[in-house]
Amino acid sequence: MTLKLYGDLLSQPARAVDILLRANNIEYEFEYVSLRKGEHLTSAMKALNPRGQVPFIIDDGFVVCESSTIMRYLCQKYSLPDHWYPADLKSRTGVDTLLDWYHSNLRATSGYVFMKGMQVSVFKMSPPREEYIKLKEDIMLMSLKILEESYLTEEGSFLLGASQPSIADVLLGCEVTQTCMLDEADRERVLGGKPKIAKWLAALEETTAPHFAEVHTTIRSTAKEMEASSK
Repeated sequence: MTLKLYGDLLSQPARAVDILLRANNIEYEFEYVSLRKGEHLTSAMKALNPRGQVPFIIDDGFVVCESSTIMRYLCQKYSLPDHWYPADLKSRTGVDTLLDWYHSNLRATSGYVFMKGMQVSVFKMSPPREEYIKLKEDIMLMSLKILEESYLTEEGSFLLGASQPSIADVLLGCEVTQTCMLDEADRERVLGGKPKIAKWLAALEETTAPHFAEVHTTIRSTAKEMEASSK
């Protein structure tokens, strides 16, 4: 039975899983679940995934949820090249540390900042309170500072000085790429003066080409639509 990925490429975690599948030539079917239409919250979808979230995969009837868990599962199920999720205990612990840090810091905050315009123009939601966004942004900026100064080094092109990307690179890279949702001034304020992050993102897109760029087509085109509608 063919592996199925349920998601919407407006979802950062769905994009990360999709890139891993594409980059490793894993046969799968993409089952589009429209976040705009709230399809992830329907009874039919919750029958498959009670959490009502995307992404999730179904592999021969086995449901796997949560992006980092899905990516670990794929690495081990398909014996992917070691750099994605290393067998060496210390190297793997480094990747796991990044994944845990990401979910409780960068992921928990940046989405609110990057996607605030989309909440209004795409999902037709009320704009979030400015004081709430400011709180999230402060934590996000500190997380990006840690990423620039601690997790990216001069030793290699990828996180923790690695010469090849891990699943942590893909997850974090997809998150930071969401700066395309910001206007030019805000992008400069968020990422300006962070040359290691800029170099890392370029290396990630090049190493996973053409998949990284293709998977980000939806969100980049949505960002352009938002920019045009705001003028």
